[in-house]
Amino acid sequence: MKVGILGNAAKVKSQTTIDEIVTFVQNCGYETVRFTSPLDVAGVDVVIVLGGDGAILHSAVTAARNGVKIIGINYGNLGFLAEYEKDEREKVKELLKQIENGSCRILKRSLLQCEIAGKVFYALNEITVQRDYSLSSVKMPQILRLEVDTQEGKTLVSGDGMLICTPTGSTAYSLSAGGAILTPEVPVFMMTPICAFSMRTRPIVVSDTDEFSIFVKKGRAIVLADGLSLAGLPENARISIKKAPFTADFPQRENSDFFEKVKNKISE
Repeated sequence: MKVGILGNAAKVKSQTTIDEIVTFVQNCGYETVRFTSPLDVAGVDVVIVLGGDGAILHSAVTAARNGVKIIGINYGNLGFLAEYEKDEREKVKELLKQIENGSCRILKRSLLQCEIAGKVFYALNEITVQRDYSLSSVKMPQILRLEVDTQEGKTLVSGDGMLICTPTGSTAYSLSAGGAILTPEVPVFMMTPICAFSMRTRPIVVSDTDEFSIFVKKGRAIVLADGLSLAGLPENARISIKKAPFTADFPQRENSDFFEKVKNKISE
């Protein structure tokens, strides 16, 4: 089995730490590949990501597209997507053994696929369509009006924008915007309004087989995937969103407890 190592230099301050992980994995009997960018993750069976949730998030799409499993070791603040804390790194050995012999549970996290003007993008947490707050749009309406079309019908959202999020993303931006917490493998997506103008506008959960068409009826918007800006959307522009054809696979250690993690990580 071939194992990749990716360290986020902003979080892992010492190169020695990454060297130690590489040596540790090699001593466990595995071939290692050291990556310097999340975009390079390919050609291995598993990648160990050292960093915070951002590092894991930015590695997830490339890893998912290349069939690479992801193990996170938290060197950041929250570390909700990480399987281990930095002082637990030696426990990775047992998980690698279980991956090799096929005895560990693999948490398959769904992703979103977004098409904008013929270009395709992916997100593990959410696709955000929000009001353009830039100074260049000072004369634009202060309320963004979006029409969201699904197989269940159409809904109009007025306010600062809309999130389409995965179960993984339900504990991220969507939670701060008033969305519900979804368990990681439930087969749904959630539409969460951002600062809705109407008190009647609430988060809506739909099947992950549904597809979304979002039309900018009024105002100017920007689209983000997992917090990274993709494109600007002028009035009358339209984008489409659906489930990606692959998943981000996260091996889990024994006795992994989602609700315990929620309590410890985001309930304080």
